Amino acid sequence: MRQTITEKIFSSHVGRNVYAGEIVRSPIDMVIGNDITTPISIKAFEDSGATKLANPEGFSIVLDHFIPAKDIASANQARISRDFAKKYQMKHFFDEKDMGIEHALLPEKGLVIPGDVIIGADSHTCTHGA
Repeated sequence: MRQTITEKIFSSHVGRNVYAGEIVRSPIDMVIGNDITTPISIKAFEDSGATKLANPEGFSIVLDHFIPAKDIASANQARISRDFAKKYQMKHFFDEKDMGIEHALLPEKGLVIPGDVIIGADSHTCTHGA
C-alpha cells in the first residue's frame, strides 16, 4: 500500500511501515514551546517531580507572541519561560534579542528540517511539514 508523506516520516522514525489510523510511539526530533503554552507545560513538568529535561537538544522555547510584553500578565508568562530556560541552561531559548516567529525561526536556525517529527502546542506547528 502506498504511503502519504506523513506516513513515510513516521515510518522512518518508528522503524516500520505505519499508516493513518494507527497509534504509534515515535521519537520526537523537536519540542517547541512558546510564551503562551510553555508556562502551562512548565507547571506540569514541575508538578511531575522531574528534575531534568529528557532531551535538552530537542527542546526549544521561542518567545514570539507577547514580546514585547503588552501587560503584566504577558510579562509574567515570559518570565516563567525565562526562569525555566535559565534553570535548565537551555541552548535553544529565543528571547527578544534573537527572536522571530517560532515556525519560521527554527527552520532558519537549522533546528528543524523536512522529515523531522515536531510537537508543539500551537495551531501552526503543522506548518513544519516536509
